[in-house]
Amino acid sequence: MIAFVFQPRRGGRKARLWSARIRLEGWAAPKTIPLKVSDKRVATQKLQEHVREHEREAAGLSTPRTAREAAQTPIAGHLAAFLKDVEARGRSVATVRTYRKVIDKACKRCGWERLRDITPRSFTQWRALGEVGPKFANDVLGDVNAFLNWLVAQRLLVDNPLKEVERVTIKPGRGYRRSLTVDEVGRLLSVAPKRRATLYLIALYTGLRRAELLRITWGDIDLDGVPASIQVPASITKNGKKATLVLRPEAVAALQAFKPDLSQPFEWAFRGKVPSIACLKRDLAAANIPVVDSAGRRFDFHAFRTTFCSHLQASGVPPRVAMELMRHSDIKLTMRVYTDAAQLPLVSELARLPSFSVPVSPLENDAQRDAQGGAQTGVATVREETQRDAERV
Repeated sequence: MIAFVFQPRRGGRKARLWSARIRLEGWAAPKTIPLKVSDKRVATQKLQEHVREHEREAAGLSTPRTAREAAQTPIAGHLAAFLKDVEARGRSVATVRTYRKVIDKACKRCGWERLRDITPRSFTQWRALGEVGPKFANDVLGDVNAFLNWLVAQRLLVDNPLKEVERVTIKPGRGYRRSLTVDEVGRLLSVAPKRRATLYLIALYTGLRRAELLRITWGDIDLDGVPASIQVPASITKNGKKATLVLRPEAVAALQAFKPDLSQPFEWAFRGKVPSIACLKRDLAAANIPVVDSAGRRFDFHAFRTTFCSHLQASGVPPRVAMELMRHSDIKLTMRVYTDAAQLPLVSELARLPSFSVPVSPLENDAQRDAQGGAQTGVATVREETQRDAERV
């Protein structure tokens, strides 16, 4: 161990205030600590206090000073630093916005003002109130854990207080989105007003999210290209990557009729025109499509994305291709979350298997032939007796 006090030199002259230099066993480099006192005896006493404090921290007998100070700081300051780091790591604007919204909401609902307020009990008590659905509760827990794990990595928190909190088990089908069938899609497009039907069609054929549709400009849409496409800027995608979405002829025709004659490239293409939840519910009711089905699965605007993925899978599109079209980073998300198994052609695919049967033994064959012969003999006898009766008459 190395520990001593000294007066730093500045411009060849000793400073008035003392500092300390400490290096304990296992440290890669010594630490210089400003003591901010001019008396050497007081500086020596403060050095001894720092050494004891660092030794207790190294032995796990006390909380590090940085963590103690962070526990007294309002969460808002830590959250701002976390969001800046998330943005600096290249995450999308939408992701940063989601973190800010969800974590801020969790702090308000659970009564968290400082890090010391975050406890498993406070979170589980709020979750038990049932203010949000099980899926959103799990999303909140995931986002808050990401924030707390970042604090641990920054040495601002000794341990994540919510790491032992279990996620809510969601019953199969409950709380999830469902896909529309081909027949339901046809009914919805036929009853919805033309403008809304166009938006539904674009969502069905591209998988664009509501937030992305709202920020697409006419300059991003190339209807004359070969093939026609929508260029989604990296600044508006969830994964922060630019995407090129190829348009089917049906979508091109619908957009050509939808596009104003004097539209400018910088103008929003769909802002103010994406149907609200209330409008979508009215269109679903007119098409006789339930918002929530018998299994508890709901249909909302984001479920057009589920429909897009499910129809890709049902049409035989390879999973890796479907993953790219959905712009997912994990194929598990494509296969498990966004694929509605009810839309898969299970019966027709099962019929493609080769035909097998249990072989029949020779004795069973003889018995079957005798039974068939007896039945035929019996029929012939009945016919002969009927004919003789007719002759007597």
